[in-house]
Amino acid sequence: MAWARRTFGRTTPRAQVIAAPELRLGDQLDVSWRLDYRSLEVTNVAVTLVATEIARQRLSARTGISTVTESRPFLELPIDRQMPEQTARAADGRGAVIVPLWAVPSVVGTLNEISWAIVVEAAHQSRALWRGDFPVTVLPRSR
Repeated sequence: MAWARRTFGRTTPRAQVIAAPELRLGDQLDVSWRLDYRSLEVTNVAVTLVATEIARQRLSARTGISTVTESRPFLELPIDRQMPEQTARAADGRGAVIVPLWAVPSVVGTLNEISWAIVVEAAHQSRALWRGDFPVTVLPRSR
């Protein structure tokens, strides 16, 4: 039964990212990564540092209070990109990016938030197959 699952079952990729959990504006972020995608047919893997604005709006109605959340990436910095060989079952790499001094640091609030993450995306041609987010805290620059 286990053999049948491994052979014919749908597999979920597993990613590993090694990077500093927090850094400051103007710092360089060094990233090592690995993506095991097993039997999926992957033609490209992209690793990016993404800053996202998250806004929440509380709506009140007679039935109760609900929250509507909107999120929008406002900065995407490429770290690495790989095009694995057709027979490969994993990809790995390294890369670095400098967080701009003019960017907005991480902010956590009840209704508004700025979050940063290292995003690993696997795709076949232009169709996205899998995406993994690995949070990073970006602090204001030191004086």
